[in-house]
Amino acid sequence: MVSLPTGAETGEKIASFYKTNGSVIVAQQILGMIALAPFVAFAISLNSNRWLKPAIAVFVAFELVTNVIPLVIVATSGPSAGTAHTLTVAEDLADAALFASAAAFAVVATVDDPVWIRAVGIVVALACLARAVAGLLEINALDLVAPLALIAFVLLLSIRRLLPAPRRVAASPHDL
Repeated sequence: MVSLPTGAETGEKIASFYKTNGSVIVAQQILGMIALAPFVAFAISLNSNRWLKPAIAVFVAFELVTNVIPLVIVATSGPSAGTAHTLTVAEDLADAALFASAAAFAVVATVDDPVWIRAVGIVVALACLARAVAGLLEINALDLVAPLALIAFVLLLSIRRLLPAPRRVAASPHDL
């Protein structure tokens, strides 16, 4: 796997990177698109509210944009430095939007969950929003933290989904 260049790089470096690593980039982007299928299947299995499906759709749209732009750069076989740089800046913007949409998902996916899970969702959302803003500012401190927080959050939701719902026991008159 390779880390794609950002708009902070020169167009020449970006074009050279894509020319050198084209086959790995194609494989990586196709795997990213394939990975959307199980995520979508999982996400739509959650307790639905009016915002969940739109949040999933926006997330999927921005993920696909972040996959397609690198494929376009590779497919243009030796794009000019200006074209490579412009497309990379567009990909940076789409990446920021992807993390913002991940934040929205983290919040709306837990609307009907207990407070502690909603709190985890909010923390993950804040990490994703911070990553979106930091990415636009070329600060890469959260490049690893936010994606891992999102993965851990999805894992938490998956485990909760697999566990049986807690039983609610009605209080008897003798308990009062």
